[in-house]
Parts: sequence; structure tokens; C-alpha cells
Amino acid sequence: MSDLSTEVNSVCSRSRIIVGVLTAVGVVAIVVVLVVYFATSNNTHDSSGKTSAWKEGDAVIPTEEPFGEIKDGRKVKRFTFTNNNNITVRIISYGATITDILMPDKNGAILDISLGFNTAAEYEDRHTYIGAALGRITERLKGASFTIDGVEYNVSANEGQNQVHGGFYGFDSKLFDAKIKGNKVEMTYVSPNGEEGFPGELTSVFSFQLTNENELILDYRATTTKATPINLSNHVYFNLEGHKAGKNGDHLLSVFSDTYVPIDEAFLPKGNGELATVNGTIFDLQNPTLVRKVINDIIVSCYSFGDRGTRKHVARLENPTNGRYIDVFTTEPGLDVYFSSHMKPKLYGKDGAMYGPFEDGGVCLIPMQLPSGVNMPNFPDTILRPEEIYTQRTIYKFGVK
Repeated sequence: MSDLSTEVNSVCSRSRIIVGVLTAVGVVAIVVVLVVYFATSNNTHDSSGKTSAWKEGDAVIPTEEPFGEIKDGRKVKRFTFTNNNNITVRIISYGATITDILMPDKNGAILDISLGFNTAAEYEDRHTYIGAALGRITERLKGASFTIDGVEYNVSANEGQNQVHGGFYGFDSKLFDAKIKGNKVEMTYVSPNGEEGFPGELTSVFSFQLTNENELILDYRATTTKATPINLSNHVYFNLEGHKAGKNGDHLLSVFSDTYVPIDEAFLPKGNGELATVNGTIFDLQNPTLVRKVINDIIVSCYSFGDRGTRKHVARLENPTNGRYIDVFTTEPGLDVYFSSHMKPKLYGKDGAMYGPFEDGGVCLIPMQLPSGVNMPNFPDTILRPEEIYTQRTIYKFGVK
């Protein structure tokens, strides 16, 4: 009996030791998890690896409100995202247009860094493409015509003999069917067969999302009933000094490509679609370059990044004075760089702003397929067919340093 009692006591003692060890290990594990969580949840890293005191966390849920109406009486919706880091993005259903991007600088001062207007009526009347969706074709289409499977199509020519940004009434001037889906805003437009001369009924979905990692994510998806060229994008204008400030020549711009598309006097690709090295030319922006040094020489330029479908870090725009910067990522093979050279002078914008060409406007960084690709044998195919789905993703990531 004594031996049995001793054995029981020994087993109990060993059990208590094991439980104690397991409890201690569990406590240590919990402490480690909590330390890692709090160490990472209040800090984010920019693309250079620097740490900033910005918060990550749960999904950013958008809100919806009315934003007036257009001339035919249809109502326009406005959607607002605000994340944990005091970044606010607003988008309206007319033209799937980005109207506002508010972000802090290195001292916490919040300003709107995107050009725009106050009302739906102004967006409709002025037809400037500012902040708006571009489609069916971004940039210029040579001769406003193309051939698919032996059939020639003539589309609307709204810039001399050529077409730009989809014709007289491209996607920038369409009212999208817009709704909130979880943490995203989805905007859909169905372009009828024959609209602006293009074949096929094209259904396009533009999706917008703002994260607590300070990424504005633009996802594009499209299907068609007939083979048609497609090149969707957005024409947001940035000024990191604030949209009213002018002085965008003080920005630094980096474009991480050693290849660009040479253009002719009509801003169309030369020949059958040529690529050239930027080395030794004014187009070399591989290192941070003061915009003022190139703004009068680079009227519009498309840079090449290889194949579609893979995410690429294509550009950074930064303001060395206030610390704001934007990194641009995209799955598209090209990036259009535009310094407001064709903007009308004395263009009145939101909040009493007066915009104009060059330094009085904004900097546009427009991910896209290579320009006039359907007419350029040397460029990748830009034709969407009925059995295919067009997709692309562009990310504007905001930061401060």
C-alpha cells in the first residue's frame, strides 16, 4: 500500500511539473505573439524599407452619398473611403472618376493632392478627362481605324484624323452603375455594339479599394460579344503640393524603365511600333529627376515594361519639401507620363483652384497597354475576343518620408 501511495504521489508530481512547463511555454508564446503584433500593427514600411508610424488593420469600408445629377436627370453617386492613416479617396459614378485624394504630409498637414471639380455638372460640361476612366482605348488610335480578322472598322476621330481616349464620348463621359461590394466600390458600364464605331458589346467593371496599407487599388475587368481592341485606364492628375498649389515642377519623378516609345508630331508611335533606349536622352527618368527639367520636352511619353500580367513597380512621384510620395504598381506593359501640356489655361477647379498647362496642372502616371497597339505590328496584341476576359490591376501606394 505504501509503495502504491508513493507511486501515485510521484505520478502527480511529474504531472504538475509537465503542466507547469506547458503553461509557461504557452504564456511565452502568447507574449511573443502580442509583442510581434504591436510591433508591426503600428508601423508600415515603404518600398525603400523605411518605417513610418502608419497603422495597418481591418478593411476600409466605403460610404455612399448623392452627388447631384447630369443633364438628362440621372443621379450621380459619390463614394468615400477613409483609412486609419487619414487618407481619404472619393470617387463618383460619372466617368468612374477619382475626385479627391487627401493625405497628410510629414508634419501631418492634410491636403487634397488630386485635381478635380466641385460638381457633377462641371465634370460633364468640361470634358477634361481629369480623374476619369479611359476607354475603350486609352491614348491615341492611329487613323481612327483598325482591322480585325480582315474586317476594317472606322471609329470616331476626335483629334484630327485620329482618335484619343475612346472618341467624342468615351468612358469618361458615361454614367456607371455603381455599388458597394464589401470593402470595394464596383462601377460597371456596358458599351453598346457600335458605340464610337467599336465592334461588340463591351461590359467593363472598374473596381476601387483603399487599404490601411495606403494602397488605392484599381482592378479592371471586361468581356465582349465581338472581337474589339481594349486599353482601359484612369486619368488622375497628381500634385503632391496640393491640387491648388501649381508648382508641380518641384516634384521628383522616377520611372523604372530603360525603354520608351518614340512618337511622331501627332503623338503616335513611329513606324510599326518602335521601342528605343532612354539612355542618353531626355526620357531617362530611371533616377529621381526634377520635373521642371523635363516638363517642356516630354509632352507625352509611354514607357515599356515588358509583358502584361505581372505586377511591376513602374514609377515614384515625390515631393522633397513635404515628404509625400506615390509609388505606382501595375500589371500593364506600359506607363504613360503626361505633364498637363494640353490642359486649357485658367481652368477653374474645385475649391477655387485655377489649373493650367505644365507646372499649373498635375502629373499623370497612366498605366496602359502600348499606344495604338491594334495598329502596331511590333506591339503586343490588344484585341479582346468573346472567349476571353480582360483584366488588369493598378496600385497607387501613398507614403510620407
